[in-house]
Amino acid sequence: MEMQPHNILQRRLMETNLSKLRSSRVPWASKTNKLNHAKSEGLKKSEDDDMILVSCQCAGKDVKALVDTGCQYNLISSACVDRLGLKEHVRSHKHEGEKLSVPRHLKVVGQIEHLVITLGSLHLDCPAAVIEDNEKNLSLGLQTLRSLKCIINLDKHRLILGKTDKQEIPFEETVSLNEDNTSEA
Repeated sequence: MEMQPHNILQRRLMETNLSKLRSSRVPWASKTNKLNHAKSEGLKKSEDDDMILVSCQCAGKDVKALVDTGCQYNLISSACVDRLGLKEHVRSHKHEGEKLSVPRHLKVVGQIEHLVITLGSLHLDCPAAVIEDNEKNLSLGLQTLRSLKCIINLDKHRLILGKTDKQEIPFEETVSLNEDNTSEA
């Protein structure tokens, strides 16, 4: 049955179509290789180059906060809590069984219900999950960014807050999060 004329004709048509498809993919494949090469070159840059940091104040000290659209919650490292003297405001994570959805499998060790952050002229009173970490960082999560109606303007390197009374907060130079990104007040 396989050697019937219509089967032979079908097979030849398929082989012809496959070879045409393969030959037409060559230019596209070379473009893809160029794109992948450009991407791999870009990946050689530090991941920190892709981070958006803004200056703010917390506990009377200047802090560079990471704008983190990949996490729902505000995060503050235990090292940053120590640095800012906020240990007395940390309470243990109330629901042991409940795991907050935080990136990079970070371990939540507590929570600050009322973390006061000054961003531009705006004073925020928001919760933050305390993560077990030696890095001295603070990050603003998607919940807070949405509540502030934030726009991240990558062309102008600005975080724009609000809809009517807009405030523009310039991005800070990126520094490694392993470095100290708080300064003495």
